[in-house]
Amino acid sequence: MKLIERYIFMRAATAFLMTVTVLTAIVWLTQALRDMDLVTAKGQTILIFISMTSLVLPTLVMTIAPFAVLIAVAVTLNNLNADSELVVINATSAPPWVVVKPIVILGMVATLMGGYLSLYAAPEALGSLRGFITQVRADLVANIVKEGIFSEIEDGMTFHIQKREPNGIMRGLFLSDERDPQKHIVYSSEFAQIIETNAGTFLSMENGTIQQQQTKATKSGELDETNPDFASVNIISFDSYAIDLSKFTGVDDSQPKFFKPRELTTDALLNPAKDDPTISRQPGVARSELHDRFTNPLYNLVFATIVAAFLAQVRTTRERRGSAILVAIVLVSGLRLAGFGLTSLAIQTPVAVPFMYALPILSILLGLWIVLSGRRLTAMDNLIRIMELFNDRILHMVGKLRRKPKPKAPILEP
Repeated sequence: MKLIERYIFMRAATAFLMTVTVLTAIVWLTQALRDMDLVTAKGQTILIFISMTSLVLPTLVMTIAPFAVLIAVAVTLNNLNADSELVVINATSAPPWVVVKPIVILGMVATLMGGYLSLYAAPEALGSLRGFITQVRADLVANIVKEGIFSEIEDGMTFHIQKREPNGIMRGLFLSDERDPQKHIVYSSEFAQIIETNAGTFLSMENGTIQQQQTKATKSGELDETNPDFASVNIISFDSYAIDLSKFTGVDDSQPKFFKPRELTTDALLNPAKDDPTISRQPGVARSELHDRFTNPLYNLVFATIVAAFLAQVRTTRERRGSAILVAIVLVSGLRLAGFGLTSLAIQTPVAVPFMYALPILSILLGLWIVLSGRRLTAMDNLIRIMELFNDRILHMVGKLRRKPKPKAPILEP
């Protein structure tokens, strides 16, 4: 790159890194505070808390990166215009590519970074997070549940043990599961122990019973959760029984591997096993997730080229560059929302898949054609003028409200 190109790229890259760091930190903090109960109420260490919440960072960066590109490119080009640097570059008869090239390179770097996060890092991190949550739940039962105390490890899930042996065996276990409003299940056993195998983590119980109680139905056929049907209580005695603690993670317990499509690796989505329960039960979600991993990074380049198409050309202050920035933001936001819509539509039908690729690719080509040809499209200028008129009307209405005299209070005669 030439000196001026390196200068523009460094300014845009610095703004991008600062923006993505700040936005990711803000969003991460809001997400982390939601899981603070792992430390405060459920006895986990701060190290486990940080480890778990950090696993969502690849997904956050991947989602925030296009908007960070938008902010970085808009700030960089707007500052270059405000400092008359774009005027100087234009006066030297430099081609439009001199200004556009660093912006496109930034978009490509962000696209490659987003591709790595989308295809590899984010799925691996989410899969690890699923296993982490399962392990935390198991640790909660094994170490946090206290003797003689009813401990609620999840809404509707209550544990109680009479005594804990040094070898890890729990005596007199009581487990109440009321998460399903249609049935109430109570497990009780003389002995219980946490067992870890290759298939998962299990709560093994010996010499106990399972009591399942249904709720009564009203005349209309709906279940009355406040009216238990004691006549329908089923009691099953067992010598040995095990519960998979993975189902405490909130995933459908009918899925043996307990993974959602977004938590599967890209290779597992490209070459699914015939007996994969996740893909067989949710083929549309798996299809949409796979193609979204390839198309989502492209929006980094979409945002860079579309914003450059509006701001890479020299504009005077009369043309209200702020209106051009606002129109560019509205346009790229609309394109991103359309992308989300196509991703959701791909769950229902595979016909939407080609459009998932066509939308970002055509947007990139259109943006590059505008900036490289040096043209200012009439439609683009009309959008900016409409935005200016809209702003003028709002400012005029606000000014009239400010100048409107307040009615004087009536003077009461004595």
